[in-house]
Amino acid sequence: MKITIRLLSDLCTYSGETYNSVIDTDVVYEKNGIPYIPGRRLKGCIREAALEMKELGFIEQAQYDEIFGKEGDQNAAFSLSNAYILNYVGVVNALKKCKYPDLKSKEKVLGQYTYVRRQTAIDMETGVAAENTLRSMRVIRRGLVFIADCNWTKKVSKPEILGQAISLVKHMGVARTRGLGLVDIALSDSESGKISHTSIDKSQVTEQNKIRYTIKLREPMICKSPQGNQAATEDYISGAKVLGLIAGALPKQIYQELLSGQTEFIVSNGYIMNGNKRCLPAGISLYKEKDRSYDQEGKMIVKDMLLSESSEIEDEQMISAKIRYIDEDGTVAEVITEISYHHQRPEDKSIGRATGRKDGSSFYQLAAMSAGQSFCGYIYAGKKQVEQIIEAVEKLGEIRMGYGKFSGFGAVDFMLDLDDVHMVKTEEKMCKDAMVILVSDMILYNEKGMPTTDIKVLENKFREITGIEKLEVRKPFLQYEMIGGYNVTWQCRKPIFYALGKGSTFILHFEREFEIGLLDGAFLGERVSEGYGEIRVKEVGISSDTCVKKKRPLEEEPEEEVIDESIIERLWQTEFEWRIQKMIREILERKKEAYKKKNAKYLKELKTAVSKLRIIYRNEISYEDMKEQVQGIRNEEKNNRCIELLELICPNRVKEDVTKEMRQEYDFTFENKWSKEKLFKIVYRFYLAELKYFVKSIQGGEN
Repeated sequence: MKITIRLLSDLCTYSGETYNSVIDTDVVYEKNGIPYIPGRRLKGCIREAALEMKELGFIEQAQYDEIFGKEGDQNAAFSLSNAYILNYVGVVNALKKCKYPDLKSKEKVLGQYTYVRRQTAIDMETGVAAENTLRSMRVIRRGLVFIADCNWTKKVSKPEILGQAISLVKHMGVARTRGLGLVDIALSDSESGKISHTSIDKSQVTEQNKIRYTIKLREPMICKSPQGNQAATEDYISGAKVLGLIAGALPKQIYQELLSGQTEFIVSNGYIMNGNKRCLPAGISLYKEKDRSYDQEGKMIVKDMLLSESSEIEDEQMISAKIRYIDEDGTVAEVITEISYHHQRPEDKSIGRATGRKDGSSFYQLAAMSAGQSFCGYIYAGKKQVEQIIEAVEKLGEIRMGYGKFSGFGAVDFMLDLDDVHMVKTEEKMCKDAMVILVSDMILYNEKGMPTTDIKVLENKFREITGIEKLEVRKPFLQYEMIGGYNVTWQCRKPIFYALGKGSTFILHFEREFEIGLLDGAFLGERVSEGYGEIRVKEVGISSDTCVKKKRPLEEEPEEEVIDESIIERLWQTEFEWRIQKMIREILERKKEAYKKKNAKYLKELKTAVSKLRIIYRNEISYEDMKEQVQGIRNEEKNNRCIELLELICPNRVKEDVTKEMRQEYDFTFENKWSKEKLFKIVYRFYLAELKYFVKSIQGGEN
């Protein structure tokens, strides 16, 4: 289903941010500068309309709860995406295709859909504007159409009541009682094709499999930290979330069989990707010289303190390299996050805004991983388990994950890849010393069944898995993470405790040579089915120096063939108008010194001429007509000054100069789309406004 929102008046979807101290109240817009309506705001408006239906007796409390859910008890019956402009994909693809970064800057794109309103408060005693009350608000232009995806998740009921509630929404956003935010909103059915989440052929499945899954974020995704801090998000997708997705697609009995099968069922964490490569947490033992940065080629030498001798660094000041993720080629990666601002209105709905007082209202912010990023992990399972997963995942439609997935967050493209289904193999490599890094947090229990981070317990785990009694952990670089969470089934928090954190690294020394390939990629400790305890093991290197590379930005390819070139044409016209304004300012600036030398009588005549031109401009539609009116002025001094100002700026001459300038600067044959009359109106509207302040500045200098 689709929700269509048509703006009947200007709209301000307050973002909670300010723009460069110029815009006091800004709208919400995405990375390209295209405004959108957050799904969370949209759902709040629909909920408010449904609440009025319930209070008026049109629906029952049970029906209301079934559609919108109950906190901590019942999920909503539908999920919403953010509402984007009509043909959003085509506009984004056109911007990606455009090769001029300055032309498609965020500010210029935003200007195509919005403008700035300014207002002030009036002093009731004096009747004039009160001091320090000027405020500016950016608003989305009326007439735009926004589309939001609405996914009905419950099969036992129908969305008629939802459609009725949606049709009752008439206002949205800020200042809805002052002329803003009037909307026409409707729910419509739309047949969406079947979404495929796997290309795996069951004939390729073996008795022991390692299946690669990829998750591309179509919307920002919130992965809450165990501390429950809404202003922070994890920068990876835990295996528990993917496991929960699979569990939700399977009947309870089959899911229990999946976990209790002969082959251990494991879902690893999903980490950020560099292209097609899965990155892993970098070891915390990587250090760099203070103030060292990447060179011109995007490379930097860091030292692995596991392998460094004190003599190597005694004269150097070393600090942590703070590398979060790195791929097998040494290219670093960072997960991009963003903050969005939200509010909850008071329990008394007659109060139209959040106050922050003890009335049930609140202001809060949500941190999320930004859309467009891809994450990768693996599922380890047997033949029957994989077949059950394929069958269940293929039945899933739109997939949403994480916190806030029912209102504008967490829409993802989930895929199981055919090319990466293969038997688990180990590499034969015999050695006495191996470097171990924890790829995910590791949960260890001591002999009394209590969570622990004792290194001795870790050594015992390695003794169990290798069968070698004499081994020890040397030179450990350890960090600790808080483990917790919330169990939806039991509706209670999971126990909170500390575990060995991902990125911890150490040397594992054996009394005799051991095939370390048997350890590489293994999972140790507890709750491994949720991705905990993954390790990587490799041979100890000769040198402590490691070369890391900065990630180069990849050119984004259009997601679909649909391209809306109209946005680029509008940007060219906006650039053309801006350059006209710039040229007019430059012409006046060059004339300023000459005019300052004129006497007071001349300047007075000049001011009168500007006023006369402004009056004539209102009634004429072309430059020629305006010139003809000026020539009819009987007063010789006024006539001369007006003709002088008219000849200073000729619309056609300015047009030719700006067009020539743009053709020289851009590899593009620009053609102005304005008519002769429109060109005159735009050029002279700006020119006469500048003249007014130009004359004032000259007179000020004369005085």
